[in-house]
Amino acid sequence: MKSWKWLGMLALAAAAAANAQAQQPAATQQPPQVIRFGAFGQGFGQPYGLAILAIAHVKGFIEEEFKGTPVKLTFEYFTGTGPAINEAIANGRLDFAQYGSLPNIIGKAGGLPTRIIASYGYSTVFAVARKDLPATSFKDLKGKKVAVAKGTVLHWALLKALQENGLTLRDITLVDLKTGDQLAALTAGSIDAAIGTSSLLTLRDQGVAKVFYSSKELGAKASGFGAITVTEAFEKQYPQATQKVADALVKAAYWVSQESNREEAYRIWAKSGVPYEAIKDDFDGVPLKDVHNPRVDDFLVSQYRDAIEFTREQKLIRSDIDLQQWAAPSYVEQALRSQNLQTYWATRPAAAAH
Repeated sequence: MKSWKWLGMLALAAAAAANAQAQQPAATQQPPQVIRFGAFGQGFGQPYGLAILAIAHVKGFIEEEFKGTPVKLTFEYFTGTGPAINEAIANGRLDFAQYGSLPNIIGKAGGLPTRIIASYGYSTVFAVARKDLPATSFKDLKGKKVAVAKGTVLHWALLKALQENGLTLRDITLVDLKTGDQLAALTAGSIDAAIGTSSLLTLRDQGVAKVFYSSKELGAKASGFGAITVTEAFEKQYPQATQKVADALVKAAYWVSQESNREEAYRIWAKSGVPYEAIKDDFDGVPLKDVHNPRVDDFLVSQYRDAIEFTREQKLIRSDIDLQQWAAPSYVEQALRSQNLQTYWATRPAAAAH
C-alpha cells in the first residue's frame, strides 16, 4: 500500500499549516470572514450531500446562527470522499468536515489537527451478491471474492458483519474497489459480492444483483458512522463561532428527527445524486431520531476506539490517537442545554467489544 507515503506528506502539510497559524495574531472574538465546510459526496458531483450537515446547509440552520454578521459560508461535497477531505484539511482549505470514521482516524494519525465536535449519525451498510450466487448470509461468502473500498468505514463494517457470522477477513478474498468500480465488477461477474451504501441498490433494481444483508439487522454497532470535525486552529481562534456551528448542527439533528420532516429530509438528501428510492431503502422503518443522535458520547467514543484498533491491525496507521483529547463533546452538550434538549437524545453507553 502507499498509505505511509501519503501519511508522511499529510503530516508535513499539517505541520506547515500549524506553523502558519502560530504566526497569525492571537485569538480574537471577532467572527471569521469565511467558514469553510466540507463533506462526503456520493460521486455524482452535486453541490449537496447527506446526513446532518446537508440538512443544516439546505435548511439554513448555520446561516441563521450567523445572521447579521459578515460571515460567509462555503460548502464543498467531495467526490473523493475521505482521502480528498483529509487532503483539503491538510492544505488549509476546510474549517469543518463531515466524513467517515476511518478516514477521520487515518487523517488524525497522520498529523491532522482536528477535533470531533459531533456525530453525523450512522448510515445503513448493504451487501449484495451476484444474482446467480446462492448467498443468503455472510457465511456463504467463505472463499468468495468480496469488494469493499479499503480504508473506509465500510471496510470496518464488513469486519463487524463477518464477526457476527463467525468469520474473519481471512475467510474471504478481499478486493479493493470504490463504489463505481464495484458496480462494474458485479455486472461483469468478476467479483461475487460487494459491501457498500445504498448506491449498490441500483444493481438490484436492474436485476443484476440481490441484497442479502442490511446493517439494519444489527443497528448502529455495525453501521457506517463518522463525525463532524473542526480544525484545532479554527476552534482556538473562533470558539464562539465553533459553538454556533454546533448549535446549528443540533437544530438540524432535531429537525430531521421529527417524523413529519422525514419526506422533506429524503428530498434534501436526494439532491446529492443518490436516488430517492435508495434513500428510502436506507432509512424507512428506522427512527431518524436514533440515526441522527449528535452526541459525542461513550457509545461513539467506543466505536472510534474499535475502529482505531481495526485501522492499526490493517496497518493503515501506526501512531496512537488520544481519544480524550480528540473528542470535544462540550459543544453539542452546550447546544443541547441552550435548546432545552438535554434529555431528548439518550447518552448511550459504550458498545460491547467484539
